[in-house]
Amino acid sequence: MADKCKINIYTEDIVHPNFGGLGFHVFYHIHPMSKEVFENIVGKRWREMNPSFARMTDLWDWDKTMWDKTAKQLLFFKETGTEVYMTTWNPQDTAEGQERADYAKRVVDNLEYLIREKGATNIKYYCMTNELSLNGWGKLREDLPKFKDYHRNIYEELKARNLDIELLATDASPIAWWDTIQWAVDNMDDITKIYGGHHYINDYKLEDESFYQWFLDKMKWGAGMAKGKNKNFIMGEFGSKQDGRTIDGIKRDVCIYWDTPQEPLVAIQLSEAAIAALNGGIYAMGYWTFMDFPDSYRETYINKWGTFKWTGDDFSTRAHYYAYGLLTKFFRGPATVFRVNTDDQLLRAAALQHHEKGTYSIVVVSRKDKDTPVNISLDGKVLNGDFRKYVYDPSNIPSNPFGDLQDAVGKVSMKDGILIDAIAAGTLNIYTTAYDEAPPASVKGLKIQKNTENRYHLSWEANTEDDFCYYRIYRSENPDFKPGRENQIGSTIATEFLDKDAVKDHYYKVLAVDQSGNVSQK
Repeated sequence: MADKCKINIYTEDIVHPNFGGLGFHVFYHIHPMSKEVFENIVGKRWREMNPSFARMTDLWDWDKTMWDKTAKQLLFFKETGTEVYMTTWNPQDTAEGQERADYAKRVVDNLEYLIREKGATNIKYYCMTNELSLNGWGKLREDLPKFKDYHRNIYEELKARNLDIELLATDASPIAWWDTIQWAVDNMDDITKIYGGHHYINDYKLEDESFYQWFLDKMKWGAGMAKGKNKNFIMGEFGSKQDGRTIDGIKRDVCIYWDTPQEPLVAIQLSEAAIAALNGGIYAMGYWTFMDFPDSYRETYINKWGTFKWTGDDFSTRAHYYAYGLLTKFFRGPATVFRVNTDDQLLRAAALQHHEKGTYSIVVVSRKDKDTPVNISLDGKVLNGDFRKYVYDPSNIPSNPFGDLQDAVGKVSMKDGILIDAIAAGTLNIYTTAYDEAPPASVKGLKIQKNTENRYHLSWEANTEDDFCYYRIYRSENPDFKPGRENQIGSTIATEFLDKDAVKDHYYKVLAVDQSGNVSQK
């Protein structure tokens, strides 16, 4: 047997004492969506992935209806413990002086409405424009003093109203443009409370083993600039290689690997990027994006980056849903990130401890072409207990038609701070103590009624556990059936469900699932 690889987690050597989490950019609040789609798909999947960080789109000239839709989304994120970073698309071009001050007032009017009137106190960060865009993408890179003046006006308006929002500079993309962040550090630190940028992995192929170290160095550089000013750094957007072509008059804002044999490998590259960001000392990170734009968004433009699709009634998941979804779930903030060292450069690893319950999560990605035995040690901690182990294997995608994340493959025991296991070649592995064993209570009060269209409407009483996540619905022609993947017909966060497919009498069961993945009695 090959010698064990050693992965050492140095719990006394802290990379970040207050990590905010891995999450997503989201924009689905700007698109029409039915209550049913939100409850059975979008909201359900968000709650199960359970990210503690989100970046959100806003437009300065929205009407009250759109701001109320935004507030509703923000309050849902507040329920899930999600901090929000907001940024504007297409800000108003204004003249220096009173006109720009009036624009800043309008921006802060919107923020104040969301926070003070609607209660969206989870808005923590703001940047005046996405990727330095004004009258064209990235145009403010050519006039950074103008960017600074916009932020100065917004800063003064926030201060006058005593709104505690951290202004971010500069949101630049790609990393080649991060010189603008250094400019902001040197020239506008007095009005900047947090720094950040974006990057898409256009220069490294999915199988390129050198990507991780390159990206780690860039994360350390960005976070180091911010830390030099006693501030944090946010990676607001990241993703794999962009397509960007225009075909038949349609601009393709799409990951180039979708619907190719390489799509499953995107998850491994994204996971490497997340590990590098953790080890590099960033505060938070948002994958672009949680879900696709709908096909109906614009005739000449498509945006398809999501962990799941939005093509008509097709909300099917992509492969990376089952990798990055595990990372957002188990690498939530607030948490303390520790320095990690591996003695094999083809194993990438990161680790943290959650503040709320003191639980641990460890992630390991293998770029090796063979299975590898490992010793994972928590130096400085004599910890004994069972870690649940979750695996993403690009050669065996654990897909689910309703987006239910995969179950743990089992448990691995840590004895005296040492965990002994084997890592399969080319896989993502997560070990975590962020779980409990107690299943939620059985679902009560199930009622089944036929509606006027001869379809079955189910309703039941709400589960009240603090860690409740969602419900699974099952159907069979056998009254004594056992619920399983083969007879599951849906998942939802609602307490009702419409079975649109049944045309004759059936028997139904509804089971509750908690954040640990425990399922109520069948």
